[in-house]
Amino acid sequence: MTLHMAARELDLTTAAPFGIARWTHSTFENYVVTLRSTDGTTGLGEAAPNRRYGEARAEGMALLERLAPAVADLEGPAEMERFCDELAFGEEAAELAGGAAPAAFGAGAPPWPALRAALSAAAWDLAGKQAGEPVWRMLGLVRPSVRTSYTVAIGPANEMLARARAAAGFATLKVKLGFEGDVDLARALARELPQTTFRFDANEGWDRERAARALEALAGLGAELVEQPLPAAAVEDQLWLHERSPVPLFADEAVLTLADLETIGELYDGVVVKLAKAGGIAHAFSLISACRGRGLQVLVGCMVESSLGIAAALQLAGLADHADLDGPLLLAADPYAGIAVEGDRLTASDEPGLGVSPREG
Repeated sequence: MTLHMAARELDLTTAAPFGIARWTHSTFENYVVTLRSTDGTTGLGEAAPNRRYGEARAEGMALLERLAPAVADLEGPAEMERFCDELAFGEEAAELAGGAAPAAFGAGAPPWPALRAALSAAAWDLAGKQAGEPVWRMLGLVRPSVRTSYTVAIGPANEMLARARAAAGFATLKVKLGFEGDVDLARALARELPQTTFRFDANEGWDRERAARALEALAGLGAELVEQPLPAAAVEDQLWLHERSPVPLFADEAVLTLADLETIGELYDGVVVKLAKAGGIAHAFSLISACRGRGLQVLVGCMVESSLGIAAALQLAGLADHADLDGPLLLAADPYAGIAVEGDRLTASDEPGLGVSPREG
């Protein structure tokens, strides 16, 4: 079997500006990887590159063009996952990438996680379509059906309150913090929506003293968990904070790989697993399994992605304690369809592959 690989731009626009402690954006430059076999079957995968992890769309698509000859003879998702490992970890990584390494990438971290996630998803989608089976069944799992939280991004306080009210149908809201007056905003939300469960995400936006004060206040509000309160590199401060925290702390930016888990897993109560960080379905599966072995909770999360990207993550979501897969729900228009959405519940398709396809028009 010979594979023809192509990539195309996917511009996503959120219904409202999406802000976290580091930035605010309304448009997101994703891209779609297509793998087409000689029998005409096509597999799709979405890349959601993030500068925090050293990626941008133009660099990723240029690299894919160079990798096309090497991808052409790969057979099945297993070979694709091995290829992605070589791209990330192998001695031939620099040669495979033609010397291309994103300049902004952090030292010691495997490169191109979103690109590898897209290749992985496209390969599994293709294999599932050829086998006539959904990916979740090929992985030996039951059909995933999970309740997702909905994200209230950083913005003016009145707008954050309005967005939370509008999303009151969600049992759980995830509120982005890491700005002046963030705890006051959390208190206002708890007063207005007393039946809602809140989880919070500081996106590395606090120092340890501020985090300690915030966590005490959030515990009083019944916070379910808090993601990444401190910068990922602040290991000693995270140890100090973890020993004192009355709220479960989840690693996001701090854990991309199994190696990260080995190093700092004991500093957190749980881990946020995202395909665009882990580098694909197989690596995310392994990371979830390793978290389970360590007694850590798992939250399957996402970037701002369409239903194509979320469908890949949803295949594994049944293995997690929590899901934050609201990427398509944040968009002004979702260009893909196939995930069943009922209130805050997402259910994976039982169609072959990832079970999603472009919306007509």
